[in-house]
Amino acid sequence: MLAILASIAFPSMRDFMRRNQAVAVSNGLMADLQFARGQAAATRSYVSICPRANTTDDTCGTNATYDLGWVIYSASAPNVAYVTTSTATLQRAQPAVNGASVRASASGPITYNARGELLVGGGGDATFTTCAKVAPSDPEGANSSRVPGIKLSASHSGRVGSASLASGATCDD
Repeated sequence: MLAILASIAFPSMRDFMRRNQAVAVSNGLMADLQFARGQAAATRSYVSICPRANTTDDTCGTNATYDLGWVIYSASAPNVAYVTTSTATLQRAQPAVNGASVRASASGPITYNARGELLVGGGGDATFTTCAKVAPSDPEGANSSRVPGIKLSASHSGRVGSASLASGATCDD
């Protein structure tokens, strides 16, 4: 009897934990996007966020993969990458993401201006897709009806919204 109950409960518990991991990562990124927007407006300057290039320092990566974490910094101009030797001021550095993948629609840094508006390299909005990984070694998370991915949408106005991915949608943004 106990074996039957365990075989029913274990998959549900695993899905519950994977859903919570994706939600936690997505909420952390949303909070940091809102922090960057608020800092830009409060300091009347450019504040950028970018994916980390590696886990050993806080240099910006040039890709759209936020799995290694992300960096928030004050910048002298929009969409300029942070390097540890630059004059930009590092405000936050988030560590690597565990158990989930995060993909952005834009590569490299995105910037908020003094009015809290989002400036993306090619213009327009930015999206961030977070999906829980089935196994820790998976290169990318998976979206399913039991463990849906989450899409953050940052509009040009600076507002950030969140929605579950539709069943069958991919996690590579």
